[in-house]
Amino acid sequence: MTNISFRGSAALMVAAIIGMMTSSCDKVSPTGVLVGTTSVDDRVKMSLQVYQDTYDSRLDVKDAQGEYSFLVGSDSHLTTDPGRMDEMQSLFLEHGDLFMAHLGDIADTKAEYYMTLAHSMERGKDNYIARNFHPLYDDDSQLYLANRDLDKLIEAGEISAYADVDDMDFADLVALFDRFGVDMLTDDDIQYPFFPVVGNHDITHDGWALFTTIFRSSTYEFTVKVAEGWYDQYIFLDSANGTLGKIQIDAIEDGMLRTHGINVRHTFVFTHTNVFRPSSNEFASTYAREEGYYILKKLADWNTTIAFYGHVHKWDDRWFGGVRHLTLDSMSEANSPDAGDYLVRVTCHADGNLSVERVRMNYVAR
Repeated sequence: MTNISFRGSAALMVAAIIGMMTSSCDKVSPTGVLVGTTSVDDRVKMSLQVYQDTYDSRLDVKDAQGEYSFLVGSDSHLTTDPGRMDEMQSLFLEHGDLFMAHLGDIADTKAEYYMTLAHSMERGKDNYIARNFHPLYDDDSQLYLANRDLDKLIEAGEISAYADVDDMDFADLVALFDRFGVDMLTDDDIQYPFFPVVGNHDITHDGWALFTTIFRSSTYEFTVKVAEGWYDQYIFLDSANGTLGKIQIDAIEDGMLRTHGINVRHTFVFTHTNVFRPSSNEFASTYAREEGYYILKKLADWNTTIAFYGHVHKWDDRWFGGVRHLTLDSMSEANSPDAGDYLVRVTCHADGNLSVERVRMNYVAR
């Protein structure tokens, strides 16, 4: 899983701002996408290094043998008001989704806006930890135990309540945890399950420097174990420049972003730039024709269940080549000021069936 770091983001952003002061102008790609000065190859090269460094900890993100769900949003274009971003994280936590995905254009590229985003993510992670982890000994502890691990100890009759571990001798705890494979975790060990891809607005004005202070990577993949020997696969691609670029396509062809000798039940793909226009009389910056064909073929080769897109701020839901292509509206209160259905929740049932529903957001800008 990509390690999202929120602590110390402010200091990193100061460094990013200094670098941005000498930035050059934004550009328009051949397909009309407004892009920044970083190329997709540069971003993917950096992202794949992060991917390789963290791959082992991302594989089998979490056993989900049975039913689980995930929540998807897009184009939040966050500025100074974190209301919709806070609401998305609250909806995720309240429902008990396994993770969140974001389809890009997460914040407009000013340092203060990314400070707002970083603080929202930090609050979200704090709430996630409070809901799913037990602080060892006291609330000021730097060590946490996953509630699901403590549930195993309760089922085994070793403890009767979470608080029992607070009264145990540390040496006895270590021995108990060793017997049951329970890990003591620091804040940095706990991965907040928020997975964004980068959008074209995320990289304007050299915004990639801001994006990477929080999320680090724009290209990655993980799997979720759904039964013994079977997995659901999640692939996140960088299309912020309106192209996948040579390095990312080479990585795809080399097998970096596909199955690793495992049995795959569902494959879900997430990227910013949409393949299909919402309607024939609307402009949307999409891929060059040959690359669009390549993407459609690759989605079919992966037996993709759903491919998710953002970018155009409009719903579009269609089937092509056996793949469901789902484009989301913007969740930004600036683009979508009224309360409405701006998120999607996918529930993966134990029998392999899916439920897909739109999720209402009620926050209205102050």
